[in-house]
Amino acid sequence: MVLVQMQKVGIIAHSSLREELISMLHDEGVIDVRATAEKISIDHTEVEYKEAEVAFAATTLKDFADKQTRAVCDKKTTIEEVTHATKHTDVQGIVTQLHTLEKEDTEAARRIQELKDLRTQLSPWKNLNANLNESNVSENTLRILGTLPAIAEHKLHDSMTQSLKRSVLEKVSNTGEKEEAFVAIIWKDDLRTFEEIATSLGWTHAALPQVDATPSQSLEEAIMEEKKLEEVLSNNALKRKKLAVELPNLLKVQLFMHWLDQKQEVRESMAATESTITLLGWMAAPRMSELEKKLEKLNPAIALIKVKPEEGEETPVLLKNNKLIAPFESVTNLYGLPLSHEMDPTAALSPFFIIYFSLCLTDAGYGAIIALIFGTYLLKSRKTIQEAKLPWLLFFGGIMTFFVSIPFGGWLGFTPEQVPAFLTKETAQGLMFKGQLWNLTQQSGIDFLQNLALTLGITHLFFGMFLAGQQKWIHGRKAEALWVDFSSHLLLGSVIFLVLAPEGMGEIPKYVLYASIAIMIWGKGYGAKWFIRPVMGLLGTMSFAIGMITNGLSYLRLLALGLVTGAIAAAINQVAVEMGKLFPTWLAVPVIVIIFLGGHTVSIALNTLGSFIHSGRLQFIEFFSQFFEGGGKGFAPFHRSTTS
Repeated sequence: MVLVQMQKVGIIAHSSLREELISMLHDEGVIDVRATAEKISIDHTEVEYKEAEVAFAATTLKDFADKQTRAVCDKKTTIEEVTHATKHTDVQGIVTQLHTLEKEDTEAARRIQELKDLRTQLSPWKNLNANLNESNVSENTLRILGTLPAIAEHKLHDSMTQSLKRSVLEKVSNTGEKEEAFVAIIWKDDLRTFEEIATSLGWTHAALPQVDATPSQSLEEAIMEEKKLEEVLSNNALKRKKLAVELPNLLKVQLFMHWLDQKQEVRESMAATESTITLLGWMAAPRMSELEKKLEKLNPAIALIKVKPEEGEETPVLLKNNKLIAPFESVTNLYGLPLSHEMDPTAALSPFFIIYFSLCLTDAGYGAIIALIFGTYLLKSRKTIQEAKLPWLLFFGGIMTFFVSIPFGGWLGFTPEQVPAFLTKETAQGLMFKGQLWNLTQQSGIDFLQNLALTLGITHLFFGMFLAGQQKWIHGRKAEALWVDFSSHLLLGSVIFLVLAPEGMGEIPKYVLYASIAIMIWGKGYGAKWFIRPVMGLLGTMSFAIGMITNGLSYLRLLALGLVTGAIAAAINQVAVEMGKLFPTWLAVPVIVIIFLGGHTVSIALNTLGSFIHSGRLQFIEFFSQFFEGGGKGFAPFHRSTTS
């Protein structure tokens, strides 16, 4: 539970050894480099532009890569493969081609939209047998194009017959739409009268494009051009698919450029004179002797020295746990790393978290499925615990859920009556699964899970108080640890003594309890002046009691989620069966299977997420609040990683 001890160091070398030193440190990955006061500032605009170009190419081709190419991208790579890809990949050619394709696509998409708008505009006029470039004005007459609500056609026709006897109204479209297209031919002298009549009935003048063709010809040309442009887009997509085979190499180039960035950042962080360079950073103290030997092997003129941190400088934090505990670092990291003077809470939270996770599910079938899913993923990906902490945690959680849930009889929502007889047993509580001890459908089982949740909660809270006292003790605040934190454990011990003490001891357990309460009141007032210490202690004790009640009740969420998981699973089974009854046998079976599989898939996903969140909440709110502050800065070594 102790963090890795960190040491600030300085490396001094001759300036001629700069690149060799940087490469060696990049390979070793042991130093979190910090900038010196004389950090160099350089304009990286051109480099950032090139990186952005590579990122653009990689991002674009990811959408066009096939399954096989993506599988290659996911494989682990080596430094040699990255270097080879950087030397033999025509990055500029790929980027240029993608930019050309993007420009063509943009222009094609713009033109297609224009053509669609044109088609929408001309569609009502396709039956107009007139060249759109012709004039609508003759010596005596006007040709007016417009749209009119279909219901107003007869009114306009009648009005024109009465008031504009020399006019002609011709319907161009007959689509059955609310708005229809019309051509009105009138004498110039009648224009004002026509507009008054037509406008009152909803007439809207139409402004068609001036092209040397009829609307039907223009529509046909637009359709043909649109097909050609769609073909351009399709061909460009095929070109990108062909280019997508270069995606693995582009990702390697991107990784190589990241390495160059890291090296340049270190160069700029160095302090330099005419003949020497100085590099400052943090590293794990136990690795200093190992690094010193490697530096000496590189060149005896390189010196590794301990450096005193600046006042207020934050020490980076490095967690180091064994393989069973390391997956739980994903829970700690969600809250935040400990400060450099704090303990690593990962080992302390791990047994509680995985038990709470299991009790929130309380279904052995779900546990087995979770373990199978994440176990298969880890087996195929071959990822170590350090590479995939969360999947490993869920794999362990699935296994633990399987074993914890057997005594509660949780098996995918099935009841003992619904499974073969060889899987069940007769008990005083009725028919139960083999291995089952408590029935959560009966009050006795619910009471047990409730008491178990509360017991675990009290244990969890007092363990947190113990850790708080332990940290104070380690840092020399022993009196505060005894009075403020360990007095709570004295009270807990006196309560247990009162409950378990034999009758022959008489009133002694009560006096021990009274004494522990008095000690706790005096202890909770620690830090106040002696004459107000009892008052402050009484207030502190009351706050402690209220906190224990409210925090303790929070652990009943284990009971609630455990019961809900089983209820949802049972409901899914019932829905599947009832829906199956609505269909003939040949169709009922697949319906039941689909509902069963789909329902339980969703249930497993939601309940796994809920179990993780609520188990984490009990760590972050109830447990960590006793002893843990968090907010530390993680150790980020200068390291040549082969994963992007």
